[in-house]
Amino acid sequence: MKKLMIMMLAAVPFGMIAQGVQGVDESANDIFNSSYAELEIATNDNPFKEKGSPDLNMYEDNSSEYETYEVNDLLLADPNFDIQEDMIAYTKDLKTVYFSAHKKLKAKKGNTSDVKIKKSVQLKLFKANVKENGEWENLEMLPVNGKRNSTGYPSLNNDDTKLYFVADGPQSTGKTDIFVVDLLEDGTYGNAENMGSKINSEEREMQPLLDESNVLYFTSDIDTDGEELDVFASVVNEDEPSTPIKLNVSATGSKEDYMAAFKAVEEEAIRLAEEEANLRDLEILLEAENLAEIAQVEEDFKNTLSGKAYNFGSDQVVYTVQIGAFLQEVKTGTYKKSAGLFNHRYDDGYNRFYSGVFNTYEEALDHLKQMRKDRYEDAFVLGLEGTRRFLPK
Repeated sequence: MKKLMIMMLAAVPFGMIAQGVQGVDESANDIFNSSYAELEIATNDNPFKEKGSPDLNMYEDNSSEYETYEVNDLLLADPNFDIQEDMIAYTKDLKTVYFSAHKKLKAKKGNTSDVKIKKSVQLKLFKANVKENGEWENLEMLPVNGKRNSTGYPSLNNDDTKLYFVADGPQSTGKTDIFVVDLLEDGTYGNAENMGSKINSEEREMQPLLDESNVLYFTSDIDTDGEELDVFASVVNEDEPSTPIKLNVSATGSKEDYMAAFKAVEEEAIRLAEEEANLRDLEILLEAENLAEIAQVEEDFKNTLSGKAYNFGSDQVVYTVQIGAFLQEVKTGTYKKSAGLFNHRYDDGYNRFYSGVFNTYEEALDHLKQMRKDRYEDAFVLGLEGTRRFLPK
């Protein structure tokens, strides 16, 4: 039976994302790829009510006879009730299922207006109870649906108290946006709200997915001008999403792929923080040194170092030797950049002095060895990429 087959295909809530955009049913994909303007449908109906309003319907009930059908359990067995197999989310106890479907309406022969209505049938979000044998019952349509827009890609948070979904209604800032609605204990719903500009753009945001740590994964084509979907991650803390981070993972990846990609980003952030702490420790030692050594460096190496100072506005990766980091003002009138000595005052207030610009770490290391012979024992090799500083591995 259809319901049992669907349950096998979506045994876990994250299963709906695995197929990615390439696996989306063509009819659903066409609907979500069409903006409101492309469908040539008027948008002067009631959108989502403001926060606090008890009415969650996107639109008033102004549907035609072709857009209405009775929502009951018989609909589940209707072959024209097209359940999207990649838009299914189960609660943790597997007793409740949320899913998207659309009704394939039969057009009367020879009536072109009926044909147009058939093509504009939209996806709707539904809820059903799941019996022990896997059968679905007690079908209901969610109040977040609109008459002339689509809602799909349901996804639940870790404790099944929030439902995330995609919609292309008039409150969407782009072609499709991600929304969230509270699932209340009494079985009713809160107010559906747009996730806001941190998440949604003027392009498509699709396939929301929550992991156990409240990280929201979603796909978007904002960086590809409406072409390929990229994967982004945002940490949702007290209903407020963080600025999304693009992940190095395919949109067709699984839950595990997404989580691994996000973990890699976290580990890199930790590594950079540790690197910055190490740099700070080195600079604390250097600041205690005699500031007059800046001038001495130029004198000692003026015959062996030449070339222009590094351009901190570029993205060129070079290697240098840092010889000082000072909060107080340092007189720099005695040194010449042609001698390979240069400095840059950073946003943290430190004026950092460097000696030499080298294309390789080995060249900078040779220069450091010579500097240490000349008493500059606290100097160290540093990599530069614009204003970003890093310790060579």
